[in-house]
Amino acid sequence: MERAEILKQIKEAETKVEEMIKNAEENKKKAIANAKTEAKKILSDAEAEAAKIKKEILEKIKAQIEKEKEEIRSKKTKEIADFEAKGKANIVKAVEFLYKEFLGMMGHA
Repeated sequence: MERAEILKQIKEAETKVEEMIKNAEENKKKAIANAKTEAKKILSDAEAEAAKIKKEILEKIKAQIEKEKEEIRSKKTKEIADFEAKGKANIVKAVEFLYKEFLGMMGHA
């Protein structure tokens, strides 16, 4: 082989290596860009899922609180009704007691 042909082959090899390096750099940049895009999508999806779960949890908690409020309200309403019924029953007893006391006082007077 002649010296000119060897230099030509070396030059061609260098050009191929430079092109391979350039292609590798471009592929690296594309891979990084794709990875960043995919990471953003994953984060966005995760944030949306977290918001959905948070909303579901809050709705369950609100429903539970409403249920407990209604149970307390119902219990207290029943207690008030029972207290009112006892009060009305005691009024009759109190009137009878006062009437008897009055009669007793009238009998002694």
